Amino acid sequence: MTVDELTETGLFGVLNKGNEQGNIEEIYTCDLLSLAMTKNLSGCAWFTVIGNVNTVAVAVHTGASCIILCEGVQPDEEALRKAGEYNVSVFATDMHVFDAALKLNALTGV
Repeated sequence: MTVDELTETGLFGVLNKGNEQGNIEEIYTCDLLSLAMTKNLSGCAWFTVIGNVNTVAVAVHTGASCIILCEGVQPDEEALRKAGEYNVSVFATDMHVFDAALKLNALTGV
C-alpha cells in the first residue's frame, strides 16, 4: 500500500500530505524518539503519541513513510510546518496506538 492509498481509505485523518508514493510495508510503534531514531523506518507507518517537531525530524532521519499520531494528539504548528517542508505525511486518529496499528494491519496485511 502507498501513503496515497492509505489517504484514500479515510481510516485516519490527514494533517499533511507528503511522500504520497511512499510504500507502507511495515508497522512501527514507538514513543521513545531516541530509540526510534536508531531504526531504519523506510517503508514503515510509524504510530506514536508524540506530536512535536522532533517526531518529524526523526521521521526524516529514519525514512519513515508516514507518521500516524494516535489518541487524539495533534501536532504543534512547527511540526506541521516542518512536515510540509520535508514532505512527511502526517495522519491523526483518536484510536489507541495498538488499535490503530491493528486496523492498518487488517487493511494491508503488513
